[in-house]
Amino acid sequence: MEYVPIFLGIVMGVITSYTDIKTGFIFDNHVFPTLALIGKLLGWEDGEETDDGLPGWVPRLIVPAVEVGILYHLYLGLSSGDTLLAASGFIGLILGFILGLLLYYLGAWASGDAVILAGFSALLPYAPATASIVAPYTAKYPLYPLTILLNSIISIFPFIFLYSFGVIIARKQFAELRAIFTEKARLTVEVALWLMAALGLRVIIYEIAGVAMAGIWSWIFTVAVIYALGRFRKVGDIIGIAVLAYLLYTDPLPMAKVFMRLLAVLYTFKVFFSLVKFMRKSVLMEEVTVEELREWDILGETIFEKDGEVLRDRTDAFTRIKNAVLNADLDALRPEYGRVIASSTAEGLKREQIEELKRLVEEGKLENSFLRKKSMPFAPALFLGFLISYFWGDIFWWIELKIAGL
Repeated sequence: MEYVPIFLGIVMGVITSYTDIKTGFIFDNHVFPTLALIGKLLGWEDGEETDDGLPGWVPRLIVPAVEVGILYHLYLGLSSGDTLLAASGFIGLILGFILGLLLYYLGAWASGDAVILAGFSALLPYAPATASIVAPYTAKYPLYPLTILLNSIISIFPFIFLYSFGVIIARKQFAELRAIFTEKARLTVEVALWLMAALGLRVIIYEIAGVAMAGIWSWIFTVAVIYALGRFRKVGDIIGIAVLAYLLYTDPLPMAKVFMRLLAVLYTFKVFFSLVKFMRKSVLMEEVTVEELREWDILGETIFEKDGEVLRDRTDAFTRIKNAVLNADLDALRPEYGRVIASSTAEGLKREQIEELKRLVEEGKLENSFLRKKSMPFAPALFLGFLISYFWGDIFWWIELKIAGL
C-alpha cells in the first residue's frame, strides 16, 4: 500500500517526460484524467498537433495520479482518524497548482508543467518515510510540494552549469564567463548581510524581551526584515553590517562560519541564475523575422499596445522577480501593459497573433525582429525532483542545515 505514490509517480513521470521531450506537450489524462474530462465537456481545445510523432496509444493512456493520490491519503486519514492527513492529497493538489500557476503566469514554464507539479504534490503532500533529510514543516503539514519544486530547480543546476560552460568555451565567450562569476556579486553580499540581520535581530529580541521566534513565525519575520532592508537598500546594508558586527562580537567563530557558509550558498545561487540568464539570451533564444514565426512558437518578449503606441518588453521572469524583491514592489511581477498583442506565455503563438504582428510590421509600427524561445522540456526536471524528494529528501533544507553547521 505504501508503494502506491512512488509507483504512480514513476509511471506519470516517465510518460510525461517522454511526451514533453518528444512533442513539447503534456496530456492532462497522463496526470489528472478528471481535468481532461472537464476540458472535453467544456470544449477546451488541446490542439490537433499535440500527438504528432507519438504512438497512437500514448495520447489515450490514462494515469489517474491525482485521483489516486487524493483517495490514497483520504483512506489513510480516515483509517487513523487524522483529518488533516485525509485531506492532504487535495491540499497538496491545490498547493501544487498554486505554485505551478505562479511560475506559469511569470512565464517560466507551461501550464502542463503546473499540472505535473500538482500531480506529484497530490501523491506526496507529506515527506515520505524513505526521505532522510526533511524540513520540520513538511513532516507536520502537507507542504511537501515546496520541496518537490525546489528539488526540481536545484537538481538541474549541474546540467545547466556543464552545458553553459561547454557553449561558452566552444564560442570563446570569455567576457560572458567573467560576468557569470562577477556580475551582481555585491548584491550577493548584501543579501547575505540582510539574512544575517534577520537572524541577529531574532537573537537580540530574545535577549531583550525573552521572545523566541520559531516555526512559521521565524520565516515571516525573516521575510519581513529582508523586505524592509531591501526597500531601503543603503540603510539596510548599514543595519546588516552593524548586526553582523554584533554577532561576531558576541560569538566570533560560529557566527563567522555561519556568514561564510551563507555567502557561499548565495553565491552558488547567484552563479546559477547568471547561467540561466546566459542560457536564456545566448542558448535558448534566437532572433527571427515575423515570416519565420510559426503557430505554437513561444516569444521571448511581450508585444503590447499602450496609449496608441505599439511597444515591446524583453524583460524575463527572473529579472522581474529580482526587481520585485529588491524594490519591494510586487506590481513589478505583472506590469501594466494595456492591450497585449503577443507575449511570452508558454502556450505559444496563435495564428491570429502572427497575422497581427505581420500587419504591424508592414505598417511600420513594429521592427521586423522578434525573440523566439527554443523549447526546453521541464517535465524531466520535475520527475527528477519528485524522485529525489521520495528517496532522499529536501535539498534546500540540507543546504540550510549546512549553513547552520549541522
